[in-house]
Amino acid sequence: MLRRYTRDRNGVTAIEFAAVGLPFLMLVFGLFEFGLAFFVNRVLDNATLESARLIRTGQAHQGSFDAAAFKTEVCTNMTGVLCQMSRLTIDVQTYSDFAGLDDLTPLLDEDGELEEDTDFEIGSASDIVVARVVYRWPMFTSMLRTDAGDTGNMERLLFSTVIFRNEPFPW
Repeated sequence: MLRRYTRDRNGVTAIEFAAVGLPFLMLVFGLFEFGLAFFVNRVLDNATLESARLIRTGQAHQGSFDAAAFKTEVCTNMTGVLCQMSRLTIDVQTYSDFAGLDDLTPLLDEDGELEEDTDFEIGSASDIVVARVVYRWPMFTSMLRTDAGDTGNMERLLFSTVIFRNEPFPW
C-alpha cells in the first residue's frame, strides 16, 4: 500500500510551487518596490531642482516665498499621485561661502528620527543656498512586516539635495 503512494505523481507541481513560489514572489515584489522607490527619488530630485531654481533666479524673493510655498512648489513639480505635502520635509539654509557647509545641520537626530524643526532661509544675491527635501515614501512590501523601513512605520526616507549660488539679481 505504501508503494502505491510513492509512485503517485499527482500534485507534485503544486507542492514544488508552494516551496519555490513564495520566496520568488517576495523577491519580485521587493525588486518592484526598490525600482519604484528609485523612480520616485529621481522625480523628487527633479522637483527639488526645479523648485530651487525659483530661489536661485530671485523669483522666490520677488514672490515672498515661504516654506509652505516652497513645499507646494515641490509637490507641483512632482506627479500629483506621488506627492502628499504632509509627507514632505524641507530645509533651506544659506551660507556666505562654501567652507560654511561643514556646519550643515543634519536632518536626522541622534536616534535616526527625522527633524521636524527645519529652516527656510533663501538668502540674498550671490549667497550659497542648500535646499534639502525629504519625502517619507510608504513601503508596500513591508506589509509582510519583515522590515519596518527607515522610520519604523513602513516608510523609506527619500532625500534630495541641491546646492547652488544665487544669481546676482539686482534687487
